Amino acid sequence: MAKKTASIFSTLQKTAENAAAVNSELVRSLPVEALEDNPMNRFSMAEDEQFQATLSSVEKDGFLEDIVVTPAGEGRWRIVSGHRRVAAARKLGKSSVPCKIREYPDKLAELRALMGANLHRRNLSPFDMARQLETLRDVLRQEGRLPENVKEQAELMAEQTELSRATVERYLDLLNLNGTLTAWAEGGQMTMTDAYELARKKNQHLYPVVEEFVSKADRQEDFPALVHRAVAWAKAAELPPPPPKAAPSPLRTVESFGRSIRRSTAQMKALELGEEADREAAKKKLETCLQNLEELRRAVEALKNSL
Repeated sequence: MAKKTASIFSTLQKTAENAAAVNSELVRSLPVEALEDNPMNRFSMAEDEQFQATLSSVEKDGFLEDIVVTPAGEGRWRIVSGHRRVAAARKLGKSSVPCKIREYPDKLAELRALMGANLHRRNLSPFDMARQLETLRDVLRQEGRLPENVKEQAELMAEQTELSRATVERYLDLLNLNGTLTAWAEGGQMTMTDAYELARKKNQHLYPVVEEFVSKADRQEDFPALVHRAVAWAKAAELPPPPPKAAPSPLRTVESFGRSIRRSTAQMKALELGEEADREAAKKKLETCLQNLEELRRAVEALKNSL
């Protein structure tokens, strides 16, 4: 009797099971109520066409791919990949979902996994990318890995996301837009070309001019075209940027710095480095803190002696 040939589906399923076993990622069915949305997820969760497609797919075919989660303590799990699929499960009243449990060495590794999952699966808006890059920048700053130089910051974020530095800078520029202009761009009332142009730091003083032009114009024409005309007019007018703000009072600067030092001191006193912490890395960072404090002490003494 001829040996029955395995189907493609069963072969793929077995391959996936073997890969999961090798990586110690056995799939578990976890209660939906035990899953937490990841606070580092800044991608849109709007119930748009993409979400409706996900909802329909989960309803008809179930979960074609497992949710990726990481332990969040006390029997709860934080979502790393699959926020919209879990949202669809909640909306459909499902009690549990198939999950792969992964642990990450630090916050940055978890964020990179979260971003990687979304970058390859979704049609992301430029503002989704801008907000997620802002979160990446915040995490790098918290871990003491963010350079002071802005271009070096963009280069590091480009390495973390496999984007070009110019692309990272372009996305981050969108965060400069005020609430009105952001709403226009995200709502399709302004082209992204105009949004990117206005978001450049050299054009920020044009925001009120553009908004005033639009508010006084005849609204019979297409709104994005009207905004484009307003941007073109504002740029052609070559309006001077506002005068620079006056330098803060030296004494106010010293007082503000003193408050910052007190806050940092309180945070350091409350800091607990448990056994799971990388002790050698912690020692190096604390040694750097002491060196910075010594440099600060010398600067303060020099300033005091000059009075």
